[in-house]
Amino acid sequence: MSPTRRALLRGGAIGAIAALAGCSGADGTGSESVRRQVSGTDTDPTVLKPRNPSGDPVLLDGSATNGAGEPVAIDRELVTSAERAAELLVAEDVAEADRDRIRSFLDETDYDAETVYVSPAGIESCERLHIESVSWDPGHVEFEYCRELRPPDEACEADARVALALLFRLPVVLDDRLTGSGSSGRSPCRTTDTEYAVIDGNATVPGNATATDEWGEL
Repeated sequence: MSPTRRALLRGGAIGAIAALAGCSGADGTGSESVRRQVSGTDTDPTVLKPRNPSGDPVLLDGSATNGAGEPVAIDRELVTSAERAAELLVAEDVAEADRDRIRSFLDETDYDAETVYVSPAGIESCERLHIESVSWDPGHVEFEYCRELRPPDEACEADARVALALLFRLPVVLDDRLTGSGSSGRSPCRTTDTEYAVIDGNATVPGNATATDEWGEL
């Protein structure tokens, strides 16, 4: 006996529901599927680059301590919620202005639509990093950069190294699971607005050690 038209329609509807269920997350919104599939590149990323002149890490984990009961340093991490952001602490040696910028940067992130990628770095005191792009795939983030001299009116100490924390605001919702990361760079930058080439290698240059723009061209 041939199936009735009603049976065929009902079977088609069930199949459509099953297909939709396979594309949706547990809440039916499809958000988990989006998280797994998203990837992209930002060639003009929003990034904060605070530095710690002592050379110690800039960011610490307020939810974890070492054997001495002190917060451990933050390694590469995807910050996906305001609750996790609140657990990130700033080292005492970081300038007060940069401490405020870090807190504002984290607090102003919309974690329903954005993710913060944190990565430690190091650099010569009289140099700065220019971030050229950041790319992401599920579980993986990498960025490209170049190095150049800081402006002469920025405080620095010749032949000294400082610690950086790079905080990228990615325009996408990612899972907090980070399975890989990377970076590539060159020195000096090929294209730059810098109009100077040398800072006296034996001098400590006076100036403002904090940001020269909203988030800090550090």
